[in-house]
Amino acid sequence: MKTIRVCVWKDENVSTERMDYLFNSWNEELILYNLQAKVSQVKDWKRPGWTGKAIMEELYKAELPDGCDRILALAGVRLSDIAYEFASYILALFFIPTFEVLGAVDSPTGTRGFVLAHTASLGHLLVGGASNTIVHEGYHLLGCGHAFYLSECYGQIRDLKTTSEIAGDSFFPATYSGGGFITSRRELNYFFLGR
Repeated sequence: MKTIRVCVWKDENVSTERMDYLFNSWNEELILYNLQAKVSQVKDWKRPGWTGKAIMEELYKAELPDGCDRILALAGVRLSDIAYEFASYILALFFIPTFEVLGAVDSPTGTRGFVLAHTASLGHLLVGGASNTIVHEGYHLLGCGHAFYLSECYGQIRDLKTTSEIAGDSFFPATYSGGGFITSRRELNYFFLGR
């Protein structure tokens, strides 16, 4: 069993019970791989802007603290999210598609991401809600891309676990977009912050 230590940025309107529920959902999936996601640190946080882009921009600027392998922001629902949903219904009447972003993970390393912590829209409900979103984004936090089948992802997870055996327990490795693995927090912080 390997542990992925996660620094959680918890939005103001996300309860500790909600956070625990989401991590339990994720861990039910991770047990298949002898992995466990553990909340290492919790930071109270106020969601910036109202788009996923604003959240990810803030995550890109964050240093990964000691004792954490990933940063996951749990964004609470805002009135603007509900307004966006109603606007998307109106646009759909004119065959104009809109897309609600329920979560995202950085592509270069798969170490920073967010999920909408509450299921507050019909679209979110149709894809299984916040608990399915954290599982989906959790695969991205393990370096897996989008695919119809998880067979390629199984190999990715196996390689991460093998690399973690070599690297030791101080940091659970991350993938690197150029190929290979990031095996230390220092290397990861240098990638994002240049220091």
